[in-house]
Amino acid sequence: MNEQTPKKPRGCFFYGCISGLALLLIMVFALLLGVYYVKKMFNEFTDTKPLALPVVQMSPAEIKALHERLDAFDKALKEHQPTPPLILTSDDINAWIATSSGGQSLTGRVYVTIEGDQLKGQVSLPMERLGLGMFRGRYLNGAVTFALSFRNGVLHVTAQDITVKGKPLPSVYMQQIRQTDLAQGPNNDPQTKSDLERFEEIKIENGKLIIVPKKPESDASPPPEQNKPEAESKK
Repeated sequence: MNEQTPKKPRGCFFYGCISGLALLLIMVFALLLGVYYVKKMFNEFTDTKPLALPVVQMSPAEIKALHERLDAFDKALKEHQPTPPLILTSDDINAWIATSSGGQSLTGRVYVTIEGDQLKGQVSLPMERLGLGMFRGRYLNGAVTFALSFRNGVLHVTAQDITVKGKPLPSVYMQQIRQTDLAQGPNNDPQTKSDLERFEEIKIENGKLIIVPKKPESDASPPPEQNKPEAESKK
């Protein structure tokens, strides 16, 4: 993919929202590290080489159009203007990760796929990135299937299945992990909570991430007295 496209600065909620979906993959494996004994994890759940993740193929023109679409959506939210739902494919999300400053640190380490109504991700993370410098040179390679829901302005994300080195995580651990809402941290952040309240719905459907904004208050119909014909108002 062409690297010439200018990278977008991070700072608005929308870009943080998209990169947050990718960062959830890292959170799952950080949780995984707290489940297993370090020695067992070192021997069974890490590799000496990173996993080669897929690379999305998009032309410079397609990447430019994607960023323009994201900017237009974000601008409409900030200005409280009506805007149609934002619909993103997995290629859109991966292209954003690869061509924005908000996702730059995840390039080559996280790859998102959407299949039907399931959000999935592959990761290849150096152990030192997870705070385990003693295992420098080792990599945690795996895949996660997420369940995502959005109710009353609150985002819920849970890991449903985790595979590491081609092996599914034992169900005894998955039972506990599935009960953990990975979006709890962002939901507790006042600014993020306020931003999420702008959305009517966030869902995964038919292989796409769909973000439906609420109708701005300014889009509401004016009071009846403002709709009276001019002749009638002069009576």
